Amino acid sequence: MMKAFDVSAGMFVRGLGNLKTMLDKAEAHATATGIEPRALLGAQLAGDMNDLASQVHWASEGAKLAVHRLLGSSFAPAAAAAQSFADLHERIDAALAALRAVDPDALEAGLARTIELPHRGATKTFTGERFLTEFAIPNFFFHFTTAYAILRHNGVPLQKGDFLGP
Repeated sequence: MMKAFDVSAGMFVRGLGNLKTMLDKAEAHATATGIEPRALLGAQLAGDMNDLASQVHWASEGAKLAVHRLLGSSFAPAAAAAQSFADLHERIDAALAALRAVDPDALEAGLARTIELPHRGATKTFTGERFLTEFAIPNFFFHFTTAYAILRHNGVPLQKGDFLGP
């Protein structure tokens, strides 16, 4: 039987670890090819989409925010002012530390919690389980996948294995 920790904090930890590896490859690619790292951090797939730095920010902060909502605790996401790959690594490291410190039993209890989420000018109400499966996990993978796609689009030699991880 799957546990709440496995499909929330545990999965987010794995994804963020993979994202760190992708960022390492991106930084090495920028150095090897003479691409200005800040240009890569500001790269977008489309003009109306957030850039790489924002995608990494929301993958990290969104994972922490989702877990805090399941736990019923308050959380204010960090400001999205990453200016370097080092800043992004710090953001991910902070998220990893927070996620690894979560009490698995408290997360399990959070699946039955009622979660109200402001969304597009209205409030959506979920059980914790539905919040996790219908919002938190898809939201995490939206930002994670978009970061991967931005890097690939900008020539970073990533493969499916980088996305899936070891």
